Amino acid sequence: MVKGIFEVGFPTVTPVCAVVNQSGILVVHLVPHDIPLPPSRICVRHWTRRRDIGVGIPRFLYFLKDILNRKMTGWVAALVVVGCFLAGLWPFSFHPPNRVTRLADRAGLQFRTDGVAYDPEPLTFAGSGRSPDEPATFALELWLEAEAEPGNDVFHILTIHDGQLPSNLVLCQWKSELLLRSPARENRRGFREVGVEAVLQKRQARFFTVNGDASGTAFYVDGKLTRHFPGFVLPSRRLNGQMVLGTSPAGKQSWNGKLLGMAVFDRSLNAAEVALHHEAWTNNRTKRLITEQGLTALYLFDEPNGPWAKDISRNRHRVFIPPFYHAIQRIILDTPSEYFRLGFNSVDLSINILGFAPVGFFLLAYLRMARPGRWLQNVILVMLVGTSVSLGIELIQVWMPTRHSSAMDLVCNATGTLLGELMILMVRLDSGGERR
Repeated sequence: MVKGIFEVGFPTVTPVCAVVNQSGILVVHLVPHDIPLPPSRICVRHWTRRRDIGVGIPRFLYFLKDILNRKMTGWVAALVVVGCFLAGLWPFSFHPPNRVTRLADRAGLQFRTDGVAYDPEPLTFAGSGRSPDEPATFALELWLEAEAEPGNDVFHILTIHDGQLPSNLVLCQWKSELLLRSPARENRRGFREVGVEAVLQKRQARFFTVNGDASGTAFYVDGKLTRHFPGFVLPSRRLNGQMVLGTSPAGKQSWNGKLLGMAVFDRSLNAAEVALHHEAWTNNRTKRLITEQGLTALYLFDEPNGPWAKDISRNRHRVFIPPFYHAIQRIILDTPSEYFRLGFNSVDLSINILGFAPVGFFLLAYLRMARPGRWLQNVILVMLVGTSVSLGIELIQVWMPTRHSSAMDLVCNATGTLLGELMILMVRLDSGGERR
């Protein structure tokens, strides 16, 4: 019975294979170079005056026996670290173009992914209540046309943002649903929402009115009451803030569609008024709304060009369409809870883990050759390098509006680095780069 197999090599000497039999007798055979040794073990030529015994490792690491050496591994490790850093920032879009354009055939704005427009000044709702906790009275009118029915996230159409996240009020789309969201600390998800289903079909223009007062919140579609939510009463403080159109203040949930007109009232509208306003919007008689009581803002988006859309109400607000896309509020290392809010993306998760596995693999391989006998210090050092590279990527992504600075990505990258270290720990190396 064979007790062990190892290969012995000396300078200018043909390699030999030594087999220890059951009786403990060492039997030596010449091994020609064209006869492979058993693939379940790697027996490495260590051209020194000592004997190295091969250690069995998984087949998928067998290729290392001919390519790993100290110098080459050092270069590969450096290239892998730099490559991961650059890949994490690709395509280096610090100032991407803002994808908001004016419609050519009619009044309105076309919003696409990475598009934003916003009012630099906060809206003022004079009739929202005498104190911040009193029920808000308001009406939002939007004439819009959705370009798609996405189901992988909730995309912001209109947001009222006061500088805090989550935003005060969000009117958004999920699939064909129109949703109204507001923060709620007592809710497990951190917000409350109500909405109406099957009203945002692809490329179908609809006129929406969202009405709120002490009796609740009502949704009107094309001038007709669709649904009323008596328990959804907003405090007046939720209406204070600047208006952001087409994306979230963080710039991460861009809506695709056409906004044909918009009006904001600081009072609720009754059913008759909603019907009359719908008729005015759809029959090109919108300007008669200027004399309506409680009108806070009225946008027709009928300017032929320019970066500003004018409010024709007495308040004279303006919506700015910047030349470059940017976030209204930057987020540094978004929390993992936000990452899992709608369920995690398994593909993105896998890429973030496996993408950093080579960093741990090759960097630890090099350090084990350069600093033999310091396995714990080497493991810790590699983890620090991998985590630092990932942290650098996430901090730079704060200034890249098309990227997402996420703490979850940092955790996944660190996990990938650790995975690479575990893989290389399965290969036993000495200071010269040979496996033993």
